[in-house]
Amino acid sequence: MECCNSVFLSMKSNLITRTGHDLLVAELKKLWHDERPEITKKVNWAASLGDRSENADYQK
Repeated sequence: MECCNSVFLSMKSNLITRTGHDLLVAELKKLWHDERPEITKKVNWAASLGDRSENADYQK
């Protein structure tokens, strides 16, 4: 059983490459710092228009 555990652990630790990790981190930073603030502005603007149930801009 000890043999199987060590094989599993070595496989588990290499599920993503450094390049893959770096790409995911870069995408997260872009989404969080660039796209999220823009979307938040649009949602706040649409919400400021009043009743959201009939606000097509809010639903986009």
